[in-house]
Amino acid sequence: MNKFVLNLAPAPCLAQGYCGGAMAALILLTACTVPNPAPLEGNYPVPTAKQTVSWRDYQAKNSPAFVTSGSPAVDNGIDTKQVYDLPALVDLALHTHPETRISWEEAKAAAARLERNRSSWYPTLTAMAFGQHFTTSFPIPGSALVSSGYSSLASLDLAWTLFDFGRREALVDAGAERLSAANFAFDRKHQEIAYRVASSFFAYQAALAKVTAAQQTFESAKTNADSVQAKLKQGLATKPDLLLALQEQAKSSYDLQDARGSVTQARADLTMSLGVSPSYSLQLVDLSKLPLPAELAQSVEKIVDQALERRPDLLARLAELRAREADVKKARAEFWPKVSLRGMVGNQYWGNVHTKPPGNESYSANAMVDTAMLNVEWTLFDGFERNNAVREAEAKQAASQAQLETMRLEIMRDIWKAYADTKTALEKREFALALLKAAEESYAATQESYTHGFSTVIELLSAQKDLARARYTEIDSRATLLRSAATLVYVSGEQSQDASPEDGGAWSGRVAP
Repeated sequence: MNKFVLNLAPAPCLAQGYCGGAMAALILLTACTVPNPAPLEGNYPVPTAKQTVSWRDYQAKNSPAFVTSGSPAVDNGIDTKQVYDLPALVDLALHTHPETRISWEEAKAAAARLERNRSSWYPTLTAMAFGQHFTTSFPIPGSALVSSGYSSLASLDLAWTLFDFGRREALVDAGAERLSAANFAFDRKHQEIAYRVASSFFAYQAALAKVTAAQQTFESAKTNADSVQAKLKQGLATKPDLLLALQEQAKSSYDLQDARGSVTQARADLTMSLGVSPSYSLQLVDLSKLPLPAELAQSVEKIVDQALERRPDLLARLAELRAREADVKKARAEFWPKVSLRGMVGNQYWGNVHTKPPGNESYSANAMVDTAMLNVEWTLFDGFERNNAVREAEAKQAASQAQLETMRLEIMRDIWKAYADTKTALEKREFALALLKAAEESYAATQESYTHGFSTVIELLSAQKDLARARYTEIDSRATLLRSAATLVYVSGEQSQDASPEDGGAWSGRVAP
C-alpha cells in the first residue's frame, strides 16, 4: 500500500484517469458510520473568583491528551505507527475531538432534566427537627407568671400533589422531546465532524498533489533551461532565449515553495479537524490511486425526500417544536387548581420547665403531633401573569414552527446546490483529464520540435506553462469532485448508526433517561 507521512514528502502525481464508484462508497462509509470512541476522562473544575488557573496544572490534572507545542505526549487514541485511512481518521476524531464530548454531555444533561421533571409525580418526604430554650410570661394579679425551659420537635412531613390538570404531564412531555432533540444534535455532530475530517483530508491530498505537480514543472523548466544553454553554446540560441528559460525556471521554483507552504497549512487544518496537535506525525494512506465516483446514483428529488425524513438537525428542530407545544399546555394548565395531600407526624418534648413564682417542682412533658390535610390551591387572580405566560409560550411555539420551515427550505437549497456542484464536478473532471492529456502531448511534441530546431523557445515555454496549468486543473477537479460528493452526503443527512454509553463503554447514538 502506498503511504505518506503527514510531515514528509508529497504523494505521487495525480495526473491519471479515474472511474468506478469505490471512492463514493468510501465517502459514504466515512460520513455515515459512527465508530465507537471511548469517552474522555476527568472532571473539569470550575474556578472561583479568587482562584488563578494555570494552563499547565489544568493540562496535567484534567486532560493528559492535550499536548504542548513541543513533542506530543503519548495518547491512548493516537497511534503514530498506524497507517490511517479516511474511516480511521474519522474514528480518531470522534475519540479525541472535544466537540464530541460536548454534545454527549449535553444529551446527558437533557436526560437528567427529564428525570427531574418526572420526579414531580412522586411525593416528597422531609425530616425536620429543632430545639429551643423558651421563656414565657403570663400576667397575674400583682405580678406575672413566668415559665422557662427547653423544648424540641422532630417530625416527618409528607407532601404529594394528587391532581394538577396536566401540569406535570406537559412538563415531562417537554423534557422527553428536548432529550430527543439533544440526541439528534449528538448524531448531527458526528456527521459534522466526519464531514470536516473528510474535507480537510481531501484538501491535504490536493495540496500534496500540487507539490508533486510543481516539482515536475520545476524539473521540466530546469531541463528546458539546460537545453537552451546548450544551444546557446552551439550558437543556435540567443541570450534573450536563455533569459526567458531561466525566468521560467525561477518562477517554477517559486511555485514549488508556495505549494509546499500550502501543505503546511492544509496539515494544520487537518489536525484541527481531528482535534489533535499538529505536533503529531500521522501516517496516511494515499488515495490518489483509488477511483472517483463516476455518476450520481439518485435523483435530486429522491435525495431531498430522504433528507427531510432523516436529517438529525431537522428532527431535532421538530422535537423542539413538540416541546414548545407541551410548554403551551403547561401554561394553560396553570389556570386550574392543584389538589395535594399533606401530612405530618412527629413528637414534641418540653423539659425542665420552671415557673416564677416558684411552684412545687419543675416538670417535663411529651406529646405526639400529627396532622393530615387535603389541600386545594387555586390562584384566582395574579395580575394577568398566567395570560401573558400563555401568550409567550404560544409565540415561542409559532417561532419554532417558522424555524422548522426555514430549515426545511435551507435543506432543500443545500441539497440542490450540492447536487448541481457534484454533477458539474463530474463533467469538469472529464474535461480536465482531456486537457491534461492534450497538454502532455502538446508539450512532448513542442519539446521534440525545439530539439530539432523547428520551434522557438517561446513556443516551448508556452507549452510548458500550459502543461503546468493543466496539471493544477486536474488536481483541482479531483479535489472539487471529492469535496462536492462529501458535501452532498453531509447535507442529505445520512443517519448515524448507534455507537456511546457511559465511561468505560462505547459511544451510544442515543442517551436514555
